[in-house]
Amino acid sequence: MKKEIILSMLAALALSSAALAAEPAQPLRIGLAGIDLGTPRGMEAAQRRIDRAVAGFCRNDVEHLRHKARRAARQCRETARADALAQLDDRRLRQLAAR
Repeated sequence: MKKEIILSMLAALALSSAALAAEPAQPLRIGLAGIDLGTPRGMEAAQRRIDRAVAGFCRNDVEHLRHKARRAARQCRETARADALAQLDDRRLRQLAAR
């Protein structure tokens, strides 16, 4: 029982430190002004901007890093991209509703 508690505490600590490493210090900013999100072309342009912003926001030079740091960088990219796409969907719906 004591061993299970220690293992669960270690697992929680590892997850929280990985989450902290993946959390950016500043929010990701992506300029979507002037893009019509109601068109396929506009959505493609927005997704390209998101991809570029995420690539510049999170570490990409991970080849020389340890496994834990590579995982944190990958988590940063995945989280930032997912958040940006969710906000893009929200903004797209607001833009379509305003028409």
